[in-house]
Amino acid sequence: MNHLSENELRELIEIVVYSHGSHLSEEVFNDAVLMLFGDIAGMESCLLHDHYLDLLWDLYYDRRKQID
Repeated sequence: MNHLSENELRELIEIVVYSHGSHLSEEVFNDAVLMLFGDIAGMESCLLHDHYLDLLWDLYYDRRKQID
């Protein structure tokens, strides 16, 4: 698995919010996402980690702003 759909990205965000909360710093958020990647077949060695971290953070941060 090298590419995640928009739905899959949003599901990952929901998992992070459910397990870690909705007001994380970028560093804590990235750590949580990397832990999830370790549990997803093919993502533990994905070369796109940085791309996905940036994309997921943007989606998470936008979601957080809408809630506040």
